[in-house]
Amino acid sequence: MTRDVVALLATAPDVRDVAAALLAAGERFRIRSAADGAVVQLCDDQGRPLVSIEVPVLVRVPGEVERLLGDRVPGVPAPPLWWVETRAPSAREGAERLGRRFAEALAARCHGVVWPPEAEP
Repeated sequence: MTRDVVALLATAPDVRDVAAALLAAGERFRIRSAADGAVVQLCDDQGRPLVSIEVPVLVRVPGEVERLLGDRVPGVPAPPLWWVETRAPSAREGAERLGRRFAEALAARCHGVVWPPEAEP
């Protein structure tokens, strides 16, 4: 199983935003590309994936975020917005927190919010 964390951003992230969010994650990890560049993976020293970060997707349709996430997301930017999804294997200790820290740092830089809220399991 994986645990997903989504950053919903008002502005498109650029290379500096992504690099800063990777540094803010605060962990020592290796970075590799997967799926022909559509995914960046943060890996441990043995090359095992900790977090997969998908390429940002532009969402233009009003109500699409709520349709996909199943409820109202507090503070979500109005479309058009950027959806950046991180996935962490639930069996890897600390992986979900690493993905959340990346998403939170990216959201802070690009004027967005993170779903689900921190309080949810």
